[in-house]
Amino acid sequence: MTSAMTWLDPLRTSVPEIDDTGWQDLHRLAGDLGSLCASPPAPQDTPAWSRWLLNLRRELARRSHRAPAGRAGLIWQALAQFTAGFHDLDLRDATGDGHGAMILAEGTPQAATRWAARLAAGELVGIAATERHGGSRIQEITTRATVRRDGTWRLTGEKCWVSRLMESAGFVVFFRDPDGRISATVVDADSPRLEREVIEPFGLAGWSWGVLRLHELPVDPATDLVGRAGDGLGVFRRHFARFRPLVTATALGTAAGTHTLVTGALAAKIRVGVLPRVRDNALVVLGRTHAEITAALLATFTTSRLAANSHPHADFAARVGKAAGVDTAVRAVADLAPLIGAAGFQRTHPIAKARADLTGLLYADGIHDSLYRSGGCTLLAGPVTDVAPIRPGTVAVDRWDKAA
Repeated sequence: MTSAMTWLDPLRTSVPEIDDTGWQDLHRLAGDLGSLCASPPAPQDTPAWSRWLLNLRRELARRSHRAPAGRAGLIWQALAQFTAGFHDLDLRDATGDGHGAMILAEGTPQAATRWAARLAAGELVGIAATERHGGSRIQEITTRATVRRDGTWRLTGEKCWVSRLMESAGFVVFFRDPDGRISATVVDADSPRLEREVIEPFGLAGWSWGVLRLHELPVDPATDLVGRAGDGLGVFRRHFARFRPLVTATALGTAAGTHTLVTGALAAKIRVGVLPRVRDNALVVLGRTHAEITAALLATFTTSRLAANSHPHADFAARVGKAAGVDTAVRAVADLAPLIGAAGFQRTHPIAKARADLTGLLYADGIHDSLYRSGGCTLLAGPVTDVAPIRPGTVAVDRWDKAA
């Protein structure tokens, strides 16, 4: 059976950071995903599909599918995200620490220790940054903390378009601290001070999505903060420099899965005589989209490499790379879909789902026009600023992460 490794194995020399053991682990992951995804529930049954996705993540964690130690871990995770996306874009949280990587890299020692075990067991962490005005202007957030007599804070506000709303065991929340600076904290999802409102999305429906309201939520700045007080913008930027390439790799995996499905369907029709031949325009689409997906994937590996090495170009490359890579995936699937005929336009067909899900990624983790625009601003502003390295000595150095 064709798997994501059919796409990845020819690129092996382009990722020298991954040794033989790392490639064996990827093959093992591809094999386990192939068997575990053989009989999934119908994605249209949203509750069953979401439970299955979370259970899949936990099962893969139980089977010890983790990135290797050191800087190679982030690049391995990009390969793993492509492998998961090959089956379905909703598998973007199949492995890795996801948004929980912020806690491991920059949380207090108490928080990092507590969450390391939970993430290793397959629990999820959501991110609560976006508000009604949109997610790209984090400087304008209004969720605010007030200080109490005992020195703890109380957090009140509303966060919108929060993914993994019901499945997450915790959230990293961005807010204004009592001094008016932007800070970040980790909160447990089971707090009675949290209120959730689920909204049905168009695409990306595998994980719940909606509004998270915080009502006088207790925060201890001594133990709960992620990053230094007032460094919320830095935490956000450093995390997404590492996270966005993983999202991009997942999207390109979905496009590769669609390409493989379409190619196999056409080959089968020729084999049984339904089609006398594949027309030249279809052959052009197959060749062009394969080249475009591969080129975008190689660029994504480079972006992950920049992030793993804390290169000053990493944040810029992650922003424009995510926009360009997902655009590539969207175009590829749109061009490939007609080749399979009317069957691919059924609501229940995986190609129709892939198109809807990829459309959602044009908005998730940064609206694409905003990402391109911010990239243009960076180019005009001159040299880009440094991306601070992951804090030495934390679990994140040994086990970095995942991907949307």
